[in-house]
Amino acid sequence: MDHLEMVEKLREKANVSYEEATQALEACDWDLLDALLMLESEGRLHEIEEAAYTTREEKAEPEKEEAKRKNRENGLFATLMKGLGNLIQKGNAVSLQISKKGEVKVSLPLTAVVIALIFMFWWMLIAAVVAMVFGYRFSVKGLSVDESINSAMDKAGAFVDNVVKPGECKIVVDEDEENKVE
Repeated sequence: MDHLEMVEKLREKANVSYEEATQALEACDWDLLDALLMLESEGRLHEIEEAAYTTREEKAEPEKEEAKRKNRENGLFATLMKGLGNLIQKGNAVSLQISKKGEVKVSLPLTAVVIALIFMFWWMLIAAVVAMVFGYRFSVKGLSVDESINSAMDKAGAFVDNVVKPGECKIVVDEDEENKVE
């Protein structure tokens, strides 16, 4: 092997410049192995990024295997179904309570109420109004229910009580307005 081939071989193996390979070979009397060892002992070897191609299936690292599994699971349909499952689970944790005179008569999961509203909206609306007329009240209980929902339902109940409750009806006439009209 001539000197030029030796320099190229050392450059290829050690990943060093042409000048570094030539200097190392000259210092070692053109012995390729000694030059490689000398470069290694001086710390002048550079890592070679190798690319290997094979038809064999390599053992995947646990992290890579987990990432592949998540990619398969993260399809659009799977994501939608997972979100729907979480929504149903949260809906089941919240309930609509129907009570009369402070005693809870019925407690329904919010998921069932929403499904009933979707398919029978007008019937549910009529039933809710009739129930309020007969003294039933609605409240929402569960995980993170805002009290403003329950206060709005209490106000609706109070309104229905005022409308339904028989009572004295007063007509107030402002005398100033009466004089202006004449």
